[in-house]
Amino acid sequence: MDTALGFVTRRAPGTENRDTPMPPERQRPQILLDWATISYRSIMRGVVYVVLLVALGGLVFYLKAARRATPEEAALQEIGQAEQMYRKAQAAAGSDARLARVIGNAQRLLDSARMSYDRQDYPGARTAAQQSESFSQKLLEGSDAEAFTAKIYKYEGDVKIKRARQFVWDNVSSTTALRVGDQIKTASSGSAQIIYFDGTITTIKPGSLLEIRELFEDPATRVRKVREKLNWGGVSASMPDANVAGSFHEVATDSATARATNRAQFDVAFDAETRKTRAEVQSGTAEVQAANRTLTLKPQQRMEVTQDQVVSRQDLLPPPPLQEPADQRVFVLDDPSSGATLLRWSAVPGATRYRLQMARTALFGDLLLDKSDIRSTSVQIPGLQEGNYYWRASAIDGRDVESAFSENRKFTVANAHEARGDDTTPPPLVVQDFLPTGHLVIINGRTEPGAILTVDGQKIDVYEDGAFTAVIRMKKEGFNQLEIVAQDPAGNVTRMRRGVYVESI
Repeated sequence: MDTALGFVTRRAPGTENRDTPMPPERQRPQILLDWATISYRSIMRGVVYVVLLVALGGLVFYLKAARRATPEEAALQEIGQAEQMYRKAQAAAGSDARLARVIGNAQRLLDSARMSYDRQDYPGARTAAQQSESFSQKLLEGSDAEAFTAKIYKYEGDVKIKRARQFVWDNVSSTTALRVGDQIKTASSGSAQIIYFDGTITTIKPGSLLEIRELFEDPATRVRKVREKLNWGGVSASMPDANVAGSFHEVATDSATARATNRAQFDVAFDAETRKTRAEVQSGTAEVQAANRTLTLKPQQRMEVTQDQVVSRQDLLPPPPLQEPADQRVFVLDDPSSGATLLRWSAVPGATRYRLQMARTALFGDLLLDKSDIRSTSVQIPGLQEGNYYWRASAIDGRDVESAFSENRKFTVANAHEARGDDTTPPPLVVQDFLPTGHLVIINGRTEPGAILTVDGQKIDVYEDGAFTAVIRMKKEGFNQLEIVAQDPAGNVTRMRRGVYVESI
């Protein structure tokens, strides 16, 4: 039998039973080394015991980690966390009237979470509890009542921001938060979009400078006011339904002020050299204050003014309705370089020519084509490379007055050889930001480049790197569930559901 060698301690012979006292220097026991025999079987038995104990502990840990909480347990846990955060926020708010609405929002959402839990609506309970906790957290951090007041949620090219009371221009980033006094500047090939807490989306056109002048909501009346100052360049603003009477979105220049009070889309441009302002309305109405007068612009109307007088007021042609290709169309070609893509729109009565613009990006910051002498209602574009393309058109009448641009449409050119294959893998779908605010939700994420994306049935633009940004208006108050669907060119589909709670007004 195999053996192993070791050593033990023993007293020296003759020292075990000695009774006579010894001198101190001889009372220390003498340590001698001796050999002993230990079997490998004993060693292996001990090793096995240790391994079994470690394995048993790992198994217990794995079972605990692998066991997922039930929907009921997860909802109850979220409600407990929200309650703890609410109590802390309530104590921090005290009697401060400015924070009353924040703590009120947190309480209403927490009550809604409890009611949803009692109805066994566990997803709704979790969503409401998470949003209640978010309001409480914002109060503890000393932020304002709203989830946000304004953000840059999409930009292209060179876009800079200068914060209030600062002198340095910095680069913007996705979902950059804005405050009163901030200025946003776009280069000749840059463009940006801002979304405000009132739901307005402002597009800053290339070569512009815009300043945020006011972001205000009356806590008692819920009247919302947004004021912008356009120093030069141009902007396009799209305002949804006003939440209450008295709310407005305003764009001012050095010579005029344009204001919309309800669902409207309008443009404002300002030439800093001539100090001339041009305002036009595509839908809804807007009031323009200039030269000590207040005039109302209706759909398809334009006004040019200076500080001293109204220079002109014109009726515009409507933009041409786009026909084909359909939005988000994918052209799969054997040889894209030798193919041609047909762009077609409907004729506009009174138009003598049309203007067509194409770009590789959704904000048209860097144009591939800008042709304003088209006499027909269709154009063949030959030899397009693979990738995404955006296009729009406007109508020009006999006075050389141009209409607003049509809606933007997107199409994709793909190589048939690359599109074919055995692709059976669903496209990735990652939501990086899911930001509810009032009746809106901002969603930032990423999917497969070239995929077709819809959120709640609404088509969403996907950039060539797969990134996407969506602003979705909720259909009802209370709990909403959004379905996000990505489909790649091979037809594979990935679906995702996210819940959001909309606070009652």
